[in-house]
Amino acid sequence: MNKLSELTPGKSISTIVRVLENQRKTRFKDKEIIKARVGDGTNIANLVAWGKETRRWNLNKDDIVKITNGICPETHRDANQPPTITISSKTTMEKQEMDFPSIQECMKRRFLDQVFDYSYSVIHGFIVQVYDTASYFCKKCKKFSDEMCDCGNFPDPIFRIRGIFSDGTRTMRFATVSEDVAESLSGMKKSNAKKIDVKMLMNKPYTLLAYCRDEKLYVEEVIE
Repeated sequence: MNKLSELTPGKSISTIVRVLENQRKTRFKDKEIIKARVGDGTNIANLVAWGKETRRWNLNKDDIVKITNGICPETHRDANQPPTITISSKTTMEKQEMDFPSIQECMKRRFLDQVFDYSYSVIHGFIVQVYDTASYFCKKCKKFSDEMCDCGNFPDPIFRIRGIFSDGTRTMRFATVSEDVAESLSGMKKSNAKKIDVKMLMNKPYTLLAYCRDEKLYVEEVIE
């Protein structure tokens, strides 16, 4: 059995994990997707089933499950996908009864100098610098741009906070992964994204759930 700290994009994994949350259901291209975060004390990952594989999902929060032949999807370097295990037709899942790290142990805080690439971590610290609070993505060129793209298009602003985060052990670049997270982090709505006083973001500590890719933190949830 592997540890979640050994997750590698493009490789299969057999591991034992605890389910850390209730399942979330979404749809993509008319296919149902079920996912939940899982952990083992060394790392956290998203466990994902989609399409016909969702019929085999019989997991609840706090379950311990043995996963055999799960797939860690290969991702493009710029995709910045979080640690993920996908259930395929060759994957088996068996519930277990055993001594295993609790949800609280799996979600324990880590210092930034303990964070490694392709890991999820609960971190606590301060925003020490803000680069920007709005980004522009040109749908025509399929790339991020200035307020006016080189093609002459004026993309709509995306509420995304980027900057530097520190906890005293290490300093890392960060970015929020969605507008909902940016709203939660700032306490402000998207309509006010360009009016935010960035000093306001730097006057209090934060506890965040983030994943690391290429020495950068992607903030997925504001815990407190």
